[in-house]
Amino acid sequence: MRRLLLIAVSTVLCLSVFVSAEGATTPPVTFPSSPKGLTPPVTLPATLDATPKYVPQISCQPSTPPGVTKLRALVLNTYGEGGAGNTARKCNEGTSEHADGRAWDWMVNVNDASEKRAAGDFLAWLTANHGANAKRLGIMYVIYNKKIWAVYRESDGWRESSGHTDHIHISFSWNGTRGNTSFWTGSLHPMDYGPCRVFTGQTAVIRSTPNTKPCPATTSLLRKHPYLLRQLGSKASTVVKAQAALKVKQTKVFDAATRVAVRTYQLAHDLPITGTLDVPTWASLFPSQATSDVTAGYTAAQAAAYGLANYSASTLKIGSVGKSTKFLQSALGMRTADRNGYFGAVTEAAVKKLQADHGREQTGIAGKVEWEILASQ
Repeated sequence: MRRLLLIAVSTVLCLSVFVSAEGATTPPVTFPSSPKGLTPPVTLPATLDATPKYVPQISCQPSTPPGVTKLRALVLNTYGEGGAGNTARKCNEGTSEHADGRAWDWMVNVNDASEKRAAGDFLAWLTANHGANAKRLGIMYVIYNKKIWAVYRESDGWRESSGHTDHIHISFSWNGTRGNTSFWTGSLHPMDYGPCRVFTGQTAVIRSTPNTKPCPATTSLLRKHPYLLRQLGSKASTVVKAQAALKVKQTKVFDAATRVAVRTYQLAHDLPITGTLDVPTWASLFPSQATSDVTAGYTAAQAAAYGLANYSASTLKIGSVGKSTKFLQSALGMRTADRNGYFGAVTEAAVKKLQADHGREQTGIAGKVEWEILASQ
């Protein structure tokens, strides 16, 4: 009798462990056995798209791109439930794919029976067959009713999360964001790596076209500044200082007009066009407050001599970034606001002028000869 009791207890314990483990992957709502799904507008290829990896937000470019727009319309038309919610948000709310246009909130409340049922249909369809439909749509993860499911962690099932009881949060890969997936086009596309950072720890350059090459290594800051990163939506006290320097209305809020002015300034002063008040932009706007500068103390002649000794074996051109570009800008005698270590149109124009002044072909590319000319002046 005692032996039977021990066996019974052991069985109950095993079942308890099984239920607990199973509970960790329980969907956020009851899934139907035959969920209503979305109908693709094209014939799907036999091969699935590559599994989207988790790509966090590193840029500030709130918008509603094609892939997000099309999925929102199809979901609302298919299920006829819930609200359109929002896609783009301000960039000062922490890391969020909403800040670079890669997220959509479908407003379906778990406390509304018909909306909850629609949510169950969509999520069951999306995650079925190891997330086949999520792969075809380029969806990284979804959150609903305190649970999260990620296609790149598909084997983990539904994990504990928080909130999201009145909407499904959907985050997209860059392919999914732009609508470059088999669900929409009927063909497979190269991986879109999205926007890239130029300087370490700063926001990425705004990009509207696919990027099919991995981002290069970032460059350490060449000038440091005490002012912190400020983005769309920020109300920090330093925002009004930037607005005054940029000659826009001093609203004390990093608003859309300020963002346009920042982008315009960055383009005009050879800065990565991030649309944010990042450290390189602060150092360009207020160079006297920079706490360090790799070319500090160098005259144009000294910078030229240093460049000739250290960088003459390579060439510098549009897109070049780093200490070598910073020394070139100093050697060319460019304005302090333009000496940012980023080779843009302003630096190219300065190189072309140097070449024209010395009877050389105006390529805008700086190499050994350009360093020699600068060092001999």
